Amino acid sequence: MMKLQMVVAVLFASIVVVLSGCSTGTVDPGPVPITDQQALQSAVTSIDSVADFSASDEMTIDDNGMRSSEYDGLAKIDANDLASVSAVFADSVYPVKWGRHIFWHQVTRKYDIVISPGDSSALVTITKILPGEFWVGIGFKTADTVVVDTIIKKPFTQIVKRKVRFIRIARTGNPFRNWVPVAISMVLGETRPDSLNHFSIASLEVERIGHSDTTFTDPLQTWFRLGLFRGSIPRFAVGDSIRVRVTVTSSDDSAEISHLRFGIAGDGGERRRTVMRLVSTSGGGGSFTRVYERIFVARLPRFLPIGVLAARFNAVVDVLSYGSIYVNDAPFMNEFWGVPYIVVR
Repeated sequence: MMKLQMVVAVLFASIVVVLSGCSTGTVDPGPVPITDQQALQSAVTSIDSVADFSASDEMTIDDNGMRSSEYDGLAKIDANDLASVSAVFADSVYPVKWGRHIFWHQVTRKYDIVISPGDSSALVTITKILPGEFWVGIGFKTADTVVVDTIIKKPFTQIVKRKVRFIRIARTGNPFRNWVPVAISMVLGETRPDSLNHFSIASLEVERIGHSDTTFTDPLQTWFRLGLFRGSIPRFAVGDSIRVRVTVTSSDDSAEISHLRFGIAGDGGERRRTVMRLVSTSGGGGSFTRVYERIFVARLPRFLPIGVLAARFNAVVDVLSYGSIYVNDAPFMNEFWGVPYIVVR
């Protein structure tokens, strides 16, 4: 009987310990409070209306290695797209493929958060530091193939920025419920150090042919409202023709190379790049103004989930110095601006 009483006492004590949650005499302090800053940082990476554009701008500029000057396809480079390597005569070779190769495992993202003095609005500046190499394949082309003799790899550090504006809608104990994004800026990308750049983008014009035409001159101070209000993110129907025109000021006698990148979602499933045509040049003596343009057709990704009728993208004008591609020992110099847009079925 005594043994039975002892067993019952031990079991009762164990139950008390389990129910009380006590183990070593410490008290559970409960969940750590979330700050407004933490909630805002989480919002820019998780709310689709912001995160989709932010993810798209990274993928839009990544070529995943060397590509032809113009390409359009899935992100994975197949055997037919890889250039073979062969020995050729030095005087017959020239750049035949090029592109960025971003070191994704080294990418860092920073979030600078400023809450207004009245505590009613907030501004989040997203800064991404993208290290990588710009690959230039030197070789030649035949009627049905591209042969690469040498690959030149130029290291770079790309700084990419975008801003997001929030307003406070409540003052609950859960900061996640207190803020909503209301506007985003364009995206701006530059190589570092920027003192190497001999050129800069002066303006970017986006025209929905036959309907609207807008010119932008300051990407991080150009705002697009989220939603369907006036001044909101441009919305294009599938099949709309969009003309993009960029004006570049430069001290370089050799014209820059300008690419247009569009229709690339944040999942990186597709990538494409087209060459913008130089339509005018003015100035001289180390002070030039050049205008490039290209038309693209709005479209949705090849693979879109059932029931999804719209997708978010960035139309990015990606300007490279002449030497980035055509001078072997010149550094990679680049600036790009991107405009968010939505394509609807």
